[in-house]
Amino acid sequence: MTIPKIANSPLRTIHGVFELYVFSWSPNEQDNVLALVSDFSGRTPLVRIQSACYTGEIFESLDCDCHWQLETSLCKIQEQGGVFIYMLCDGRGAGLLTKIRGMSLTAHEGLDTAEAYKKLGSQLDPREYDRAAFVLKHFDVKNVELLTNNPRKIKGLEDQGIAVHRVRLESLPTEENRAYLMSKATKLGHRMKEFGTD
Repeated sequence: MTIPKIANSPLRTIHGVFELYVFSWSPNEQDNVLALVSDFSGRTPLVRIQSACYTGEIFESLDCDCHWQLETSLCKIQEQGGVFIYMLCDGRGAGLLTKIRGMSLTAHEGLDTAEAYKKLGSQLDPREYDRAAFVLKHFDVKNVELLTNNPRKIKGLEDQGIAVHRVRLESLPTEENRAYLMSKATKLGHRMKEFGTD
């Protein structure tokens, strides 16, 4: 892996002050990874790896729980100390065009996320986590408490030599997002008590 350019600055948020880092592998924005760091000296950091969801995180769509995961994770990491890693790859790495086409199939044909991606000929989750692991290693992190329901994230870090203890990050389903969350649990393998997969 090539070595990225790195810049950092303090970032004041509603959750407190983080040190914000950007790891830039190329001028393409999707090749940037952000890290918000809250001091974790002397303890295993609490870590969240989150991929961009512009519809949920910026526009607060009711159809997913991404905004809730973002805010909950930042709050917990600020309180406990750790690293929030933000990957600029929307649609689980499939890109915005595929994601919005998939959302259209969900809205107009009643397909769930997995069915829509299959119809579009897209992988359900093509993300890789080598860059997230690079970020953690930059901070000399070898063990993490990982906020996730996704076994692929655990494996992705473990494959890069990072020891992982999973911490559940499960929201209560709403009327609007229940079908989406059920699809993540039953078709994408996410570990969720609500749907009997954890």
